[in-house]
Amino acid sequence: MHILWLILPHILIVPHQMLGLRRPIKVNEETYRGYYNYAAMTDRLRRFSLKYSHICNLASIGQSVEGRELWVMRITVNPSKDVPGKPRFKYVGNIHGDEALSRQVLVYLIEYLLTQYGRDVRVTELVNRTDIYIMASMNPDGFERAVEGDCTGSAEGRENAKHYDLDKSFQFPDLDEPSSKTSDTPEVTAVMRWILEKKFVLSGSLHGGSVMASFPFDDRSSSASSGLTADEALFHHLAQAYTENHPIMRMDNPGCHVDPNKSFEDGGMQDFNYLKGNCFEVTFRFSCCKYPLASQLFTEWTNNKEALLTYMQKAHIGVRGFVMTRSGFGLPNATIFVSGIHHNITTWMFGDYYRLLLPGRYDITASSPGYLSNTVKNVPVIEGKATLLNFTLEKPVEEMLMLDPSEQHTVTNEDLRTLGLPTSTYPIQTLKFRHHSYDEMEMLLQLFSAVYPNITDLNSAGQSVQGRNLYVMEISTNPGVDQQGKPEVMFVGNLHGNEFIGREILLNLVEYLCRNYGKDPLVTRLVNGTRIHIMPSMNPDGFELALKAHKGRVSGDLSIIGHRNSHRVDLNANFPEQSQSRNSVEAETRAVINWVKAHSFVLSASIRGGFRGVVYPSSLDRIDEYMFKSVAKAYYMQSQAFQEPQACDVPRPRKKKGIKHNRPVATGTDMLTWAYHGTDTLAINIGLSCELLPPEELLSEYWEKNHRAILQIIQQVHLFVRGMVTDGHSGKGIGNATVVVKGSRHQVHTSSTGQYWRPLAPGSYHLTASAPGYTPMSASVRVLESRMEQLNFKLTRKALHPSGGEQKDFENLVEQLLVPGGLDQLVRSLLPAKTLQYRTYRERSEFLRGLALNFPHITHLYSLGQSSEFRTIWALEITSHLGIPQPAEPKILFVAGVHGNAAVGPELLLEFASVLCLNYGRNPAVTKLVDRSRILIVPCVNPDGREQAHEGLCSSSVGHNNAHGIDLDTDFFYGNASVQPETRAVMDLIHGGKFSLSVVLEGGSLLATYPYDRSKQHATNEETLRYLASLYARSHPFMHLGNAGCSKKSAKIPGGVLKGVDFSAHTGSMKDFSLDVGVCPEITVYTGCCMFPSENQLFSLWMENRMPLFRMVLEVHRRLSGVVRDSKGHPVSGAVVVVNGSVSVHADSQGHFTTLVAPGTQQLQVQAHGYQQVLQQVNISSDRVTRPIVIDFTADRAPLSRAVFLIATASLTSVLICALLIWHLRSAKFSRIRDGVRWLRRKREDLRMEAMASEKSPLREEFLDESESEDDPFFVEEH
Repeated sequence: MHILWLILPHILIVPHQMLGLRRPIKVNEETYRGYYNYAAMTDRLRRFSLKYSHICNLASIGQSVEGRELWVMRITVNPSKDVPGKPRFKYVGNIHGDEALSRQVLVYLIEYLLTQYGRDVRVTELVNRTDIYIMASMNPDGFERAVEGDCTGSAEGRENAKHYDLDKSFQFPDLDEPSSKTSDTPEVTAVMRWILEKKFVLSGSLHGGSVMASFPFDDRSSSASSGLTADEALFHHLAQAYTENHPIMRMDNPGCHVDPNKSFEDGGMQDFNYLKGNCFEVTFRFSCCKYPLASQLFTEWTNNKEALLTYMQKAHIGVRGFVMTRSGFGLPNATIFVSGIHHNITTWMFGDYYRLLLPGRYDITASSPGYLSNTVKNVPVIEGKATLLNFTLEKPVEEMLMLDPSEQHTVTNEDLRTLGLPTSTYPIQTLKFRHHSYDEMEMLLQLFSAVYPNITDLNSAGQSVQGRNLYVMEISTNPGVDQQGKPEVMFVGNLHGNEFIGREILLNLVEYLCRNYGKDPLVTRLVNGTRIHIMPSMNPDGFELALKAHKGRVSGDLSIIGHRNSHRVDLNANFPEQSQSRNSVEAETRAVINWVKAHSFVLSASIRGGFRGVVYPSSLDRIDEYMFKSVAKAYYMQSQAFQEPQACDVPRPRKKKGIKHNRPVATGTDMLTWAYHGTDTLAINIGLSCELLPPEELLSEYWEKNHRAILQIIQQVHLFVRGMVTDGHSGKGIGNATVVVKGSRHQVHTSSTGQYWRPLAPGSYHLTASAPGYTPMSASVRVLESRMEQLNFKLTRKALHPSGGEQKDFENLVEQLLVPGGLDQLVRSLLPAKTLQYRTYRERSEFLRGLALNFPHITHLYSLGQSSEFRTIWALEITSHLGIPQPAEPKILFVAGVHGNAAVGPELLLEFASVLCLNYGRNPAVTKLVDRSRILIVPCVNPDGREQAHEGLCSSSVGHNNAHGIDLDTDFFYGNASVQPETRAVMDLIHGGKFSLSVVLEGGSLLATYPYDRSKQHATNEETLRYLASLYARSHPFMHLGNAGCSKKSAKIPGGVLKGVDFSAHTGSMKDFSLDVGVCPEITVYTGCCMFPSENQLFSLWMENRMPLFRMVLEVHRRLSGVVRDSKGHPVSGAVVVVNGSVSVHADSQGHFTTLVAPGTQQLQVQAHGYQQVLQQVNISSDRVTRPIVIDFTADRAPLSRAVFLIATASLTSVLICALLIWHLRSAKFSRIRDGVRWLRRKREDLRMEAMASEKSPLREEFLDESESEDDPFFVEEH
């Protein structure tokens, strides 16, 4: 029975976790009103670890005397793994139980780091780049006996339950030898083991009873001090980083009572850290009162927050790197010695180290028993960022750092083992040829990424069904950046989990490219000129299962086990066909699809097993078939593996249809066919072995016979046709332009910079480039076998502007509809769609497909992405110029179903779309509106919640959130990588949509709201935003009355319009994101009091909202628009139009600009770099169209760069100051100098404001580019 009670909680927790997938973990917002006792703190930390499991992990490193857990919260990306090259940092609080403030502040710090990740730039960078450990309470027993308000403390609370002062008990004992002292202080023993295991780089020990900082040594003995003299300046620097950011601590006299009997004794924790633990620790004392009243908690947290964060950043100063063997594997416990500093540190388990140092130049030596030491002289260390310095140590017999194959996710020193030398005859190929588990693969990739940061970029394309990362290693100079003239090539392995060979060959390819870069001319040339992307394992779940079967842990047919993914789906039959939806696409497939579409891959190769040869898609055009044959021929010529035929060889060359393996019923198409028909990429399969699971001893042979041929695949992308598609007028590259070859249906598209690559076999071809809004251009090219052919296209814009007569007719139409009664007459005359009904997800999808099929000339249906449960989030575009963007065209976005239980909005938008389509070509007014507008309708953002909601439930919250339990209207945070998939889809749409206006339909009330929803935020164009909301309300028969009547307590709302924060204050709303990031005004319309009324009410709701919907379409045409030109009539791209001194509007590449403004007189201030400012006044009417205005810069200034301008200004200032000083010396008239200096200051401010005004983009990005934050200032690598 006792055993049952032990097992039962582990059984019961499984369904609880499963429920957690739908119900979010609730963590109450911090109130700062009281201290957490042990039980409350434990509960809060556990809730944090469940809610933020992607960046934190809660673990106990031991127990106190009374059996309380010593909790440690680990905060970092991928917190269950140890990552090479990431510094480890720790904070430890509540070492003395009666010093309670540190315990509480560290709980606040944990919450701040978790909640601000993805929102705050500094916090995000800290968590991404640092392995952070926080122990809020080292003495939980003492805390339970301490008394709130006791400022001086007592021994009962200060000491542990055995009456030992924990901070004085670090006596450096032998932890493996039990003693009475270690048994009486289990807290100290646990912390000592923890320090020795983790080898922290930097630490903070938090106390109370004073406001100050101190550092080793506490005993003040001469022997200890003599070892500290060289690092004392560093400790002062570290302590100062905290004290200068603490408002009380930076004062010379904080006013605390100093205990005259206080003595310094040996055994302090910071001494142990420094002498034994590889770690620099500073002690910070927070408050004069050890246990202040709870009313002081918020003040103390505010006092310490900035200091805590700044101190953590100091873990990234000095020198960092790896100590490796000649073959590149890390040496743990190697010694790092800095000349002149008599304190050494040692490397961690991966051979990585961090040595904190002040700015300067140092001679640094790395050594390890059995190896020759290596010294690098004159290493520069700069302020703020660690210098990268790798060491290579020589030894006849090399050891390799590797994990022991196991199921454990947490890596410890016991997991490390020594591997023998590889059998490969290639001198710089040292990875042992064997089957590596997922954990081992992950560790190897992270190690290579850390050791070769200048040419590698490790990312995850997504996750498998079981949550394993689908790692992609990019190898190139300046990786992660789209570079002019660099083609991209991709390799994929382990498409089927039991095909081991592809995974191992690609891991060896990663190592081979990294280690031979700079040594082998071919590898160096390929890495310099190509962006090489390698995904070793697309099906890690299947591989882990197959590996268990291979080792005998699972019984069954090895040709079947692990072949498919965890959902038993063959991933190579799971790619979507053009005619099918993506509902059944697996997580792994979806990740690869998104990865491929995010890049411009020229060639793709999947490394396979179970057959030998090169396979390409079937149903090809002859031109592309010749190209594939050419690629296959090049591979066969370089490979040594196909000299002796084998039974599993495919004919040369072989199309896909000839290969038959253990494939289940197809749920889609294969990767080769999908890539050929749906992307720019031309993909092949390369089979290397007849066996799916070849013996480990044969892997080296497969590598040696095929690695040159694999390099040939990379080289092939440099032997095709490439070029640029540019605007013939501006010379700028045209992104997403289409390049087609006559005789081939396969299209390639240009990158964002305008470059394209088209693989072709030797021969003569006719190519055509086209882009929306441009006249196509054709040219011929001859492709030779031995060189790249360059073919550029310069496109000219089409004359898409309507004639003056057409424009005038349209303006008259809009003005007729804007007069009282005009729009009402129009909507009454329209042919009704009569489609109103509640639809399920499937019915809604079929309805949208029907509209797209029946009205193909004005509709375009596409997917924005998928929901949490893989339902498609549809978008329907309605316009008569599909695929042809027009300059400064009015674009309006209609959205509904953000909350699944707001069921009316989706049906109103579907009816609205139907009415537009049915009346196009029948009603002249609707026809002209569709011709002159681009209308985008997203009927349901939250299809998962909509499926859960129930008709007739007016106030039920069922279906309100998405399948993960998240309110999507609180999830729109820019830069947050962990947003919900539905949110991400809409954010991407808004960010690049360039919409003029957005309207969101909601339910549960009867009013219209405008930004902002978050508190304490004032919109610069609030007058315009309120005007837009009032337009909808005034066009509604009841909304403008302001009497929602949704409850007895409903207050009257003037005009039926409220600011969002006054209606429902919250952060992360869609309308706030749209205004801030999309620069698009958005209003939210609540169509009725009931969230999900009965179906028979839909018609009356449509009658109430149809005119307001059309009114919003009209409004985007009653806008302020125009073009900015120079004195020669050329457009000025990047000009900034400032409306009424607050709202900035940016002109596009053709000089066009547009914005919505409230009626009235508008003052325009037009600025552009290199031109004088232009002021113009415009009158905007509420009942007529504002004609586009033309702004001409008539006085061009000399094209001096800003740098030259500022230098000239500074020089002029210096000359004037010198002149004034000379004048003063001669005349002694100081008052004149004072007046002159004042004049200079005013002049300098005028110049500064003018320089700022000429910025191309006054609205600066909030987040730094990753490459900008990660570039290393110095790199030294010894060989």
